[in-house]
Amino acid sequence: MDSHPPPMRPLHKLLPGDISTFSGEVVETDHVEEVTGQMMNGSGSTWTDVHRELWIRPQQGPERRFMFTNMAVPARKGHRVTVLIGAGRPLAIVNFTTEQYVNLVTPRDFELFNVAEAFAFAVLLVGAGLTGPTALLALTGVTGGYALMKWLLRQQRYRETERLVETEIQQTVAAPSTH
Repeated sequence: MDSHPPPMRPLHKLLPGDISTFSGEVVETDHVEEVTGQMMNGSGSTWTDVHRELWIRPQQGPERRFMFTNMAVPARKGHRVTVLIGAGRPLAIVNFTTEQYVNLVTPRDFELFNVAEAFAFAVLLVGAGLTGPTALLALTGVTGGYALMKWLLRQQRYRETERLVETEIQQTVAAPSTH
């Protein structure tokens, strides 16, 4: 059963009512490996992203496709699953056939610095470089403290969101007949 989508909030501001579900049978799966280019520093390094596609058919209504990148998704064709959705993306998958679940929220989902902060740092770096070594040293200390504060904030946001999703998973597992 597909519940109505709640209002769209950023991942780190999700509330319990912001998570919807989509349940049904996996009717198709697909693995696609994509090798993407060379590192900008010319080191010759390449990377591979593994994309997993699941098509899920509910008891009533149209099928939906869900994409998972670099995630282990415990589901095959014929399995009965529920996908928890929030912030416009899958947050977790519960597989009732295998009695497994995966919380898809990771610390990488929360940015450490936004574009404005990176630009401000670049401007400060140029200004400090023009001012002299003392300014560069002061900027290094301030930047380190700011980066630590931002990292701790990101970890807190991750833990709060991960706990929220984990609670929703447990509620989904406890009431499988509604999914």
